[in-house]
Amino acid sequence: MARRTIQSPGVEIRESDLSLRTVSQGTTIYATGFANEGPTDEVVGVTGISDFEQIYGEPRTPAERYFYHTVKAALNSTSSVLVNRLPYGDELGDGFGSKMSVLAYPASGVGTSNYSDTNAWFFGKPKQFELTQDQYIKLKNGELFTGGWSETATTADTWSSVGALSSAAMLIINKAQTIIDGQFNGYYVGIADNTNLNPARDYDSILSIQTVTLSAGATGLSNFTTIPDTRLEFSLSATSGDGTNPATNSISQVMEDRITNYNIGDAEFDDTLNIGVFKIRQSVFSKSANRLAYLLEEGINGSTGYYRQRNSENGGPPINFFLETQEDNSRNVDILINPYLSDQINGVQLNADGTPKRKIRVLTQSLLDNFSSLSATVGATYPQLTALEGDLGTADALYALGAYGETKLGGKVIGNIPDKVDRALLRIKNDEKYNIDIVAEGGLGTIFTYMQTSGALSARGFDDTRTTPDIEALRTSNDISTNTARDSYTQIFNQFNTFCGPVKDGGRGDVLFVADPIRQILVTGKDSKVQDDKNKNFYTDIYWGMRHQFENTNTSYACTYANYLKVYDTYSGLFVYAPPSGFAAAKMASTDAAVGPWGAPAGFNRGVIGDAVDIALTPNQRQRDDLYTVSLNPIASFQDRGNVFFGQKTLLKKPSAFDRINVRRTFLYLEKITKKTMQYFLFENNTLFTRTRVTNTLTPFFERVKADDGLYDYLIVCDERNNTPEVIDQNELVVDIYLKPVRTAEFILVNFYASRTDANFQELIQG
Repeated sequence: MARRTIQSPGVEIRESDLSLRTVSQGTTIYATGFANEGPTDEVVGVTGISDFEQIYGEPRTPAERYFYHTVKAALNSTSSVLVNRLPYGDELGDGFGSKMSVLAYPASGVGTSNYSDTNAWFFGKPKQFELTQDQYIKLKNGELFTGGWSETATTADTWSSVGALSSAAMLIINKAQTIIDGQFNGYYVGIADNTNLNPARDYDSILSIQTVTLSAGATGLSNFTTIPDTRLEFSLSATSGDGTNPATNSISQVMEDRITNYNIGDAEFDDTLNIGVFKIRQSVFSKSANRLAYLLEEGINGSTGYYRQRNSENGGPPINFFLETQEDNSRNVDILINPYLSDQINGVQLNADGTPKRKIRVLTQSLLDNFSSLSATVGATYPQLTALEGDLGTADALYALGAYGETKLGGKVIGNIPDKVDRALLRIKNDEKYNIDIVAEGGLGTIFTYMQTSGALSARGFDDTRTTPDIEALRTSNDISTNTARDSYTQIFNQFNTFCGPVKDGGRGDVLFVADPIRQILVTGKDSKVQDDKNKNFYTDIYWGMRHQFENTNTSYACTYANYLKVYDTYSGLFVYAPPSGFAAAKMASTDAAVGPWGAPAGFNRGVIGDAVDIALTPNQRQRDDLYTVSLNPIASFQDRGNVFFGQKTLLKKPSAFDRINVRRTFLYLEKITKKTMQYFLFENNTLFTRTRVTNTLTPFFERVKADDGLYDYLIVCDERNNTPEVIDQNELVVDIYLKPVRTAEFILVNFYASRTDANFQELIQG
């Protein structure tokens, strides 16, 4: 029993929150593809097809129609829809170039130029250089600088080549090879320390955006060009929340408040930096005014100390807090800290009280203007600061990350789809930021397969009315050990499947991928069904084609539907065939809303397709049987019911509960809910009370799923059986959940028995 705290007669009231409950969620569909206009390399939530059209324009090419009708179908459900437009252009596309660049930041200590001295160090205005691929590789491997990094700091005006950057304090490398175009679109970087985090102070870490209008070259560029404030749709700085002009998503507010999700204002974080990577691009809402909007692409917070650690918000042992480690998952930048400044060479970095021996400060106008209130934490006198300003310049701006280059506006070049998809998927890898349940392929496999196998025709762009010899070779029933079409499609499939698959294999582990067959297997020309060709037949020309296409797949995190759907395209005024993945994803979302993810998104109750006028393949019962045997889900047509999804298998080849979509999605749903709920038990004492609370919190949710026919039964174990003293000593809490997933009735066998008039039915049943 808990002890009382009052020491004389009286009444003591206590309150304990036992109301923690599991968190429910909706369904989110993600699709990526090509569009006529709009922001690229950016995740956008769309609420309706008119919203999509306003941002991305009308579809004008087959590739754009695939993306458009995939999204349109997905929006015809109760789901949230996230989209990402892939850029046109060679390789990674428009907005990317062949040049790599680096922002080199100078720094100076107070009264010293020796990085090993442990006093306050101030970062100044950077200088941009261009790198060759060979220089980048050598820089990453520590082989670029003759004699290694320099222990002596020098100012940026002394750097006349990349080789001189050994004396820089920090290098931020544009490994994505993004460019800054003539309209200032591109990626920019800002840095801030922890002196500006008082909520009563103004948000003023960033006062301008410095861009480039010419190539930096190998000798470097320090003369940046300021983007006029009149071009900006947003504020760079703002007063505090208590002021007359409270902050409303200004760049400075983002830099100071949103890079981290924990407080870094204490003295123990005096050696940390916030690094914000921002995308600046034309506003989708002010196209005619040529105004610029921003997106926080990445926020990186970490220590400049090589050996620094901090507590993990996910529990467990402390994690590495070094900046170079924090950016490991960045899509855009590599960060290198001078090893003498980071104490990688010199060792210990903390005082006895846990505060860092060296302060890291960013030299800004705000630091100078507010010196009187900050003097205790700055680490320098005011005259020393003004002297440093003359040597280093201030770093209170966003600086162009990429080299200058013009965006190619000539043609709609498909470019390197695998690398573009990789970059798109890497953006949504963080499951805490992007809650995604289903990823729709949107025909990207067909586009890439055609481009890889069409030879000289590929120069004309993607044309889904044409086929290629390699695609036609898929139709043979012979064993094909190699086939360029299958290999090309599998390359795209594997990217999505790896992203969605188990965490142990590098995936998110909480998403289902809906793949598409290659269009030319089912439809030739503009709208000719292969099934209707008298010179072709189902097994030779359709069944074997799709079977070979997916022959090398084996996963429960993906599924496919053996058809294409005919829809009306408003912009062309024609009926076109669209890939099925968006329609299937919509049915899964609608099933989630109606019964839950444990319901099969198929059949006459939940699988009827209302937004397609026809299907490319109308399989009969025997044909459906053969498709289903190899995990190709049929879409059937019934005279009185219309077109219906008539299968729900995953692409898992071995017999398992996970070879059904409803079972796989039930587990994904329960795992996601459990993960979100268990986060609230992090850092709680691993006691009987906590373990009982875990079980009591999860049980009502699992009980509700069971009552909704989502589970036959379940068992939650969180006690001394799986939380042994050894486990507890490792600061771990183990929860084992055993589930009996519900199976669907996919094969209904009805037996009729004729009996004698005097027969006893009970005896017949028992006999």
